[in-house]
Amino acid sequence: MAAVQPADTTGPTTEEGFLADRLAFWDRFTGATLKVTASLIVFCAWLWWATFAGFTFFHVIALPIVIIGLMLIL
Repeated sequence: MAAVQPADTTGPTTEEGFLADRLAFWDRFTGATLKVTASLIVFCAWLWWATFAGFTFFHVIALPIVIIGLMLIL
């Protein structure tokens, strides 16, 4: 039985292609880090505000969960 060699569909790696791949990775990584950081800041601000506004623990936890649920559904 003959051995089947996989076809090389990627072609040679060029400096421009390598740099574009790395830049795309760091762009996605930076975007994800920014979103997580912003979400944590907003959540901490919500906790701080809810604490001083006199909300109960149920309100403090329930509202973000409801918002997340609506975001997932919509």
